[in-house]
Amino acid sequence: MYSFNGAKQILETSIDSLVDNFIRNPFVHRCEHSFHFELFTMLSTHKDLRDLFPIGSSGYMTSLVHKEWPEPLRRKGKSDRGKVDLAILNREDLMDPVAASRKSGLLPQRVRPFKEIEVFARGFLMPAFVIELGLNYKVATHLKPDHDKLLNSGYSKGAKDRGAYLVHFWQPRTRNGIPEKELQAIKNFIVNGPQVEIAVAVFAKSHIWVKHLSDKVITEIPI
Repeated sequence: MYSFNGAKQILETSIDSLVDNFIRNPFVHRCEHSFHFELFTMLSTHKDLRDLFPIGSSGYMTSLVHKEWPEPLRRKGKSDRGKVDLAILNREDLMDPVAASRKSGLLPQRVRPFKEIEVFARGFLMPAFVIELGLNYKVATHLKPDHDKLLNSGYSKGAKDRGAYLVHFWQPRTRNGIPEKELQAIKNFIVNGPQVEIAVAVFAKSHIWVKHLSDKVITEIPI
């Protein structure tokens, strides 16, 4: 049965499992989107998240787990809302999508009332959880912008009704693995205290640097 705390535990266990899988075999997937799919599969097939739920009284059903859900709020300088890699919706929001969207401040103003299925299809629901995953990207061009993207939509640590997660991977595509400059940038990012939850697994020359969600710091494991 779905509950916010139950979904949170499922998500965090799944992310840590994804990290462990990556450590064991960093090339099980070639590209980032395949890692998205692996995590999506973990979540969408879990017994407490795999059911379909009614979208209000529309007569249609949906899953709680979604890929490429619209980010709730448009970022400054952007012409439209972007997408988050993965999202888990709140079961209670689906019971009355229009009211939930209005309560969260996401429902646009217009003369003609929004229908329930339109609110869902256009992504005007605030997900309970959002996840951004990066593979072989620099901190400055991907990790930090993803962090700010989640903050812009109102997600941060300690919120009682929503959660945001960053997952950052780097494969050993060269002999030395991740460049020292990028490794240091990741360490600095973690030391400076990201305002959302973060998990990291990056391959360096002779070590794997790892941070599970519950870890306070990033630590090294010999290869």
